[in-house]
Amino acid sequence: MKMVGNIVIRTKKELQTRNELIAVFSFILLFAIFAISLRRPWMLNLHTMFRDISWLGIVAIGQTILLISGEFDLSVGSVYAFVGMVFVLLMQAGIGVIPAFVIALLIALLIGFLNGFISLKFKIPSLLVTLGFLFIYRGAVYLVSGGFNVVFPDSVRDSALIEFLGSEPMGFYTSILIFVLIAITFAIVLSWTRFGNHVLSVGGDPATALSCGVSLTRVKITSFMLCSFLAGLSGIIVTCNFSGVSPTFGTRLEFETIAAAVIGGTALSGGVGSILGTILGASTLLALRSGLILMGVNIFVYQILLGPLLIAAVAIKEAIPGLFRYR
Repeated sequence: MKMVGNIVIRTKKELQTRNELIAVFSFILLFAIFAISLRRPWMLNLHTMFRDISWLGIVAIGQTILLISGEFDLSVGSVYAFVGMVFVLLMQAGIGVIPAFVIALLIALLIGFLNGFISLKFKIPSLLVTLGFLFIYRGAVYLVSGGFNVVFPDSVRDSALIEFLGSEPMGFYTSILIFVLIAITFAIVLSWTRFGNHVLSVGGDPATALSCGVSLTRVKITSFMLCSFLAGLSGIIVTCNFSGVSPTFGTRLEFETIAAAVIGGTALSGGVGSILGTILGASTLLALRSGLILMGVNIFVYQILLGPLLIAAVAIKEAIPGLFRYR
């Protein structure tokens, strides 16, 4: 049985390597087009674009792990804003910056646990469970904020943690460094650890994984918790950058993270995906958005193009089985 499980895992990894070609090609093509057409403005904007990639990428990594396990999380955008708001409210209540940071992330983990527990315990599709929580957390953000920004108290604005997360102490945004470290960590976890192999096997062939003694419930709930944790962490980082949280933070983020993962080769059916592919997918999306803005194109065109881009990524993989399927 163990040998069968290893064959499944190797098959999925080979499939993913081929799927990443879509993301590589898309990113190089977009980068070349905008670099040639925009020249200097494009190059000067790279610093900000990489910052935005880091914010999206951190959440997309968590979404990727969950998608590979065979589940969805449509609440990440709302969790992103909700955890950021909790972080600010705790500091407004007089709790120190570090305790507020830890408590907010623990709440993010609890959110992920609830998503997984309710979905698996009551056998409700995660798509529906997390869609419900999307409305709950977003509604809570609007209710508490009254539709206005919730800002840091003046007493904590110079805090070392906030300065570290929200500024450029090393000449570049700290979120970029955090994103790189998270990406490397989870790339290693997914490719070289038992948990990573379990995630791949649970999403790709649950029956085989179960017969090999893998706990589907434990793996999936852990994946839900990681997804919410990274969404909350990214939300806190963005909150530190803007010294507060807007009730519109993270709107449509759930769809961008899924798009980034799918463009990067992650299968919606589970069992296939990689961190590198998701990074390339997120970079493709943000390169497209940044380039359109610099060209003076209405930002809503980006939303229009996001749909065809996602459909095309899936259609290409299905239309060219010889290139993107393992044989």
